[in-house]
Amino acid sequence: MKQRILLVFLLIISANSCIDPYYLELEDYESLLTVEGLITDEEVSYTIKLSRTFQSENEAPTMVAGAEVSILDESGISAVFHEFEPGIYKSDSLQFTGRVGGTYTLHIKTEDGLEYSSDGCTMTAVPEIDSIYYEVDSEFFDQGTIEEPGIRIYLDAGLGDADSRYIRWEYEEVWKFYVPHPIEDRYVGPHEYESIPTENSVCWGYNQSKEVLIHSVQEQNNDRISRQAIHFIAPRRSNRLLWQYHILVRQYSLSKQEFLFWKNLKEVTEGEGDIFEKQPFPVLGNIRCNNKEDEKVLGSLQVSAVKSMERYISYKQIKELDIPSYEYPCEIIPVISENMFDLNYRILLNKGYLFYKYGPYFAWDGSSIMAFLFTNAECADCSLTGDPKKPDFWVDIK
Repeated sequence: MKQRILLVFLLIISANSCIDPYYLELEDYESLLTVEGLITDEEVSYTIKLSRTFQSENEAPTMVAGAEVSILDESGISAVFHEFEPGIYKSDSLQFTGRVGGTYTLHIKTEDGLEYSSDGCTMTAVPEIDSIYYEVDSEFFDQGTIEEPGIRIYLDAGLGDADSRYIRWEYEEVWKFYVPHPIEDRYVGPHEYESIPTENSVCWGYNQSKEVLIHSVQEQNNDRISRQAIHFIAPRRSNRLLWQYHILVRQYSLSKQEFLFWKNLKEVTEGEGDIFEKQPFPVLGNIRCNNKEDEKVLGSLQVSAVKSMERYISYKQIKELDIPSYEYPCEIIPVISENMFDLNYRILLNKGYLFYKYGPYFAWDGSSIMAFLFTNAECADCSLTGDPKKPDFWVDIK
């Protein structure tokens, strides 16, 4: 009997990046081990994540706890990964760092006695990113029915050494934004409110890339990567460009085998149209079960050198492009009668509105009246969609 299985390919990059899940019809469902791991030349603690596929979108993945996890290099030196939390295994950044030219093999032994190992993966050098820049462009949304203007972010890079012919990118976005109706007054009891210092009016939003961004330069004749599209932002659909925007792009080297893995993953998760227009297939990586030949393993050990570059885009730079800006879908609801304030406060709060101040309400004919003003929660409190704490790295620019 066919059953529905949710294969979550949060593969390879890190515990923080993600690939969208998809649903796959499989006969004779059995839970498969999924391995996520990335070893780089950065002096950081690396993470190996072990879980099992799950059968329904209503289920959480089962984390594989109690395993023995280690990485062995070409000289026979082993680095042990200790279990940080169930299914999450971390290395000691002071004891183990990947290096260009090193070859690494992942070894896993689970509590049920199954042993797994990866192919030996050699880390190749990766070229530097030369520049990150943006241009005005447009893109279609809503199944190709609406064209939206915005900016497209590109990068240029040299190719470096001949072994680095396959490249992958991922990015992290952070942006500073504000809400149009910050809370100035606070309800304190029946018929009473008090003025308060404005808070949660400015926040920072965060996002990480979900798409698979890869490039093969094997057939390329020139010695550069030029105008590689990284990301598109439509300002009418997001508050990313409302005040100040920051993007950090990481560039990874890939072996040919790793490139083909990501290419297959891209075809499965990002194909045009419905996923079932193509025959979906599980993307198997470079890991196998040593003592059970028919045991399939999802995921892959990735070994990549990495280079990164960041770019800020200021409010002034965005305004110079003459593209639309984000408009909050705010509804202002006035409560004019003081006697009705308490009742309306409770009703509107339950419907997702917030009281933000007592002040003038301007009617459509230009007249105004003093009222208790309510608005959509996301228009008054930025902490509902962002973080009011300024990132440590953030620099405000004009």
